[in-house]
Order: sequence, then C-alpha cells, then structure tokens
Amino acid sequence: MLAPRVVRSATRSMRVIALPLTSQYRVDGKLVEPLTYYHFVTPPEDKKANTWMNWGAAKASDMWANLGKAPEGNWKRRAFLYGERLVDRLDFEELALKSLDPSLGPRLSNIVPHGSNYSFSPVIPLVYPPSVCMSPVPDFDSLLEKRTPRHTKGFWFWLAVTPLTAPLKLIPIIPNFPFFFCVWRSWSHYRAYKASQYLEGFLHRGAIVSEASAALDAIYARYAPPLVSQPERSSEPASTASHLSDSDMGSSTRTPGARLLLTKDAVPELVKVLELSEESTFAADMYRALEQARMRPEGRNSIA
Repeated sequence: MLAPRVVRSATRSMRVIALPLTSQYRVDGKLVEPLTYYHFVTPPEDKKANTWMNWGAAKASDMWANLGKAPEGNWKRRAFLYGERLVDRLDFEELALKSLDPSLGPRLSNIVPHGSNYSFSPVIPLVYPPSVCMSPVPDFDSLLEKRTPRHTKGFWFWLAVTPLTAPLKLIPIIPNFPFFFCVWRSWSHYRAYKASQYLEGFLHRGAIVSEASAALDAIYARYAPPLVSQPERSSEPASTASHLSDSDMGSSTRTPGARLLLTKDAVPELVKVLELSEESTFAADMYRALEQARMRPEGRNSIA
C-alpha cells in the first residue's frame, strides 16, 4: 500500500502535501483558480535547540489556551472565544504558511552552485492526488508569488500600528488585548513571509517536484461530496442552501461550477494517513480551510 511509504518518507525529510479544496469556478464571468490547502511535513523539532522565539511563542500559546479554560461567562473565556473567531477569519493560506518553520527543513544553501559544481541538492516532494488535479507546482508557485508581498506589507503595517496601542496598558486589571493582537498579527505575517520566501527559493531552483499519491486519491474518492444538481433560481427559494447538510455543501449551490472536493469527514483520515502528531494544527487549519473554501465564492471576509 502506498500510504505507509508516503508517511515513512515524510519522517525523514520535508515534504509538501497539496490538498485541493474546490473545483475551478467562475465569478461574474471570470474564471477563478481552484483553492488548494498546502500542508508542510517537517522532521520533528529538536527540543534541545529551542530558540528564544520558539520559547516565547510556546509560552504565549499556553497562556492563550489557559484563557479558554476559564468558566463560561468569565471575561477570559469570552476573550478566548472572540479571539478564536478572529483566527477563523484569517486566510487559510496564511495559517498554513506560518505553521512552517524553515529551520526544520533543508537548507537553501545546499543547492547554491559553487563554481561549476553543485553541492548536495535536496528534493522536496510536492505530494498530490492525481485524480482531482494536475501537477500542483504551477499553482504553488502562483500562490507564493501572491503571498510573499502580502505578508511583507502585513508585517510592516501591524508593526507600525503596535506602538499606538501602548497607552492602553494604563487601564488596570484588563490586559491590553489590542497591543497583543497587533503583535500577534505582525508575528503571524512575519512567519508566513519567511516561509513563503524560503519555499520560493527551492521552487525557483527546481528543488520542489510533484509526486502523485494513490493514498490521497483513495481519500478523495471515499470522501467526495455527493453531486447535487444546480436548482433553478426562478423556482427555488433563497433559503434552500440553509437546509443542506454539511456534505451537500460540496455541491455548486452557491456559485455555478464551484464545489468542494472533500467533506469534513475526510480530515481525521488525513491525519491518520499523514501520521501527524497530537501537537499538529493540521486538523483545525484544514477545517477552517474547508469552511473558507465553501464561503469564499460569495465574497471574502478575512482579516488583513
């Protein structure tokens, strides 16, 4: 079976998993490229070589999780729930990129030419399901080309806004949430920018190559949403979509030609096939990606 081979290889080196979310569709007559979620599998982190930045991020994550453990109705619990709703509105592309730590992957310097000879050239497989998409390398390149300047701009914008929230620290008892939010948004954009820049370096040197996966094909075949015919607009009430089940949301009931390629039931199976650790944010990020893919054809509603 192909699945174990894919997973064993992933534990030895970095690889990218391409998970197409939607089919190609049109908005106002314009052809829109299908949405794809990219997950990055890297070797496990060396706890002994932990940097102060990783330590600070882990500490902040623990503090945030503790807010969610507060009793219902408590201001800490309300702040946590509101923050989670904000995270749900972040582009899933940003969440995926910022989850990649370049220090855990191969070094770009390993493929820089030295005179007429090349040093050891690592190859990063871009694994994809061939039954639902062609080689995702061009799409991946296009995504990085768009995201790099976006995250550069986002980093500097939120960094400039952060000092303006400092006076709010004078308010007693209540933490300065605006300040922490600005710092977090700046850090998130910075992480996504560094990951995008890192991946572009490998991609432009031909070190990222597509690799078809029968294991992913099997999951897409098993968890494909049922096809539902497009209702006639003249006779179907506008509230029809609200009565559809979660799996039916994969059909083109919102925008002609757009449909999800996976249901949410596929996420636990993907976690199992990829053998992801309990600390991985893949499941939560994938659920967000599927929900955003369902809503995005109607108009994006995300945070800069």
